Amino acid sequence: MHYYYSDDHFRQQPSVQFLPPSVISQYVGQWITTAIPGYGQVVAYVTDFNPRNGMVSMFIYQSPYYQPQFIQVHNSDLVGIAPYYGPIPPRPSQPGPGPRPPRPRPRPPYFPWWIWGIGSSGPIGFGSQQQPR
Repeated sequence: MHYYYSDDHFRQQPSVQFLPPSVISQYVGQWITTAIPGYGQVVAYVTDFNPRNGMVSMFIYQSPYYQPQFIQVHNSDLVGIAPYYGPIPPRPSQPGPGPRPPRPRPRPPYFPWWIWGIGSSGPIGFGSQQQPR
């Protein structure tokens, strides 16, 4: 019988630092990256911060689709904060050039049916004369 012992409980877990309200207030009107429990790592635009109740209002953009979503969370829910310098608004990363759609084939020039009758004994069209019988 084999026993597996993990030393994970001996490793020090990363500590989560509380972001003071003064730090959050510096980012109002700014693009940031942060992690929020239940949302994961997000890019966000901070629209407002209420220092009385600690609520942060923001539009978050989550990968992979980056559709804006308005949320309000308590500042203690933000895990880390940093300025965001990527494309605004955030958008999915573009994969490398894939297969191109086929190029349309050029169409032959357009000739109305009546053009064929000009100067010939073909169908009557503009410019062709019908002989009286």
